[in-house]
Amino acid sequence: MNWLKVGAVVIGGIIVFFVLDSVVHVLLGLLTTIAFVAIVVGGGYVAYKILGARRRREVKDRSGERKRPRQVEERTIVVPPAAPTTHAAHHDVEDELARIKREMGG
Repeated sequence: MNWLKVGAVVIGGIIVFFVLDSVVHVLLGLLTTIAFVAIVVGGGYVAYKILGARRRREVKDRSGERKRPRQVEERTIVVPPAAPTTHAAHHDVEDELARIKREMGG
């Protein structure tokens, strides 16, 4: 009777092993399929968005050109010649720095 119980446990273990192996195989296959479909659909969505944005940008650019032509404004910047620095200007800066240090408490 002991050998019968041992044999039943061994056969039951083998059956459980094959059942669990099948379940794991099905789950991994399902997970792989879902991941593959998600990658393909996500890539298609990104491509659709990129192409849609390009079309909108082209339409926007074309409609802007029809409404009003681009006008190039030329501006000239006149820079006055720099005044020569004097010794008095240096003292003004030193006095200002001293005043700021006094006010900051440093």
